[in-house]
Amino acid sequence: MNNIYTFGDGFAVGHIWPEWPQILQALLPDAQIVNTAAVGAGPEWLVHKFVQILPKNSIVIFQWPQADRFDKVLENQHWSALADTDSTYSFNQHDGWWLTSASKTTEVREYHTRFVQRKQHLMRLETYKELVKHTLENNNCRYLFTSTQEQSTYARKFPKNIRLNQTQPSPIVHYNWLIDYVIPAVGIEIKQSRSDLLKNLILQQSWEPFYYDRTKVWGDLLEELNIVDT
Repeated sequence: MNNIYTFGDGFAVGHIWPEWPQILQALLPDAQIVNTAAVGAGPEWLVHKFVQILPKNSIVIFQWPQADRFDKVLENQHWSALADTDSTYSFNQHDGWWLTSASKTTEVREYHTRFVQRKQHLMRLETYKELVKHTLENNNCRYLFTSTQEQSTYARKFPKNIRLNQTQPSPIVHYNWLIDYVIPAVGIEIKQSRSDLLKNLILQQSWEPFYYDRTKVWGDLLEELNIVDT
């Protein structure tokens, strides 16, 4: 099982700094990590993407987001205009979907208060989980269901000066999350010397949230990792 499929929201994209799917790829250079994630993604968008992929004979790590996110297919000009003019989430459009996340747009707030409320969101999430679970089992996949809430709870064990006051944990927290929980849960074998080296390189790096050249920072770290680990 050299294919590992990962699903998640802003805790998995790697948009602030490297997060757990990117660090997992660094730990497993011979594996193919296929990451499907987006800032503010809700369960409906992630399940839609899952159905498009339908992993088989693979490992799947599904980090479920909060249940009440509203993923809207942009079917008409009205909603497209709302998405384009949203002061915070206009960027958050993917393949004809608008991931509204915590948008304060009147129509989005009305959706949550009048049409689909907490109980239905939670029921819908459990239905999604059951359908994805049975599909994975039928497709001979090893899998882990976790959540951003579980990782957030885990991250609170670390001091704020490590997390740098970001909602998404810093890279060393993501690394420890993988080592302590994710990797043992799905039975992935990693090379201990490479893991230790990667941990030291992450600790040595000064991580600045949204640093303008963060792609190069991560690329340089990986290059050093691969040079030493030969």
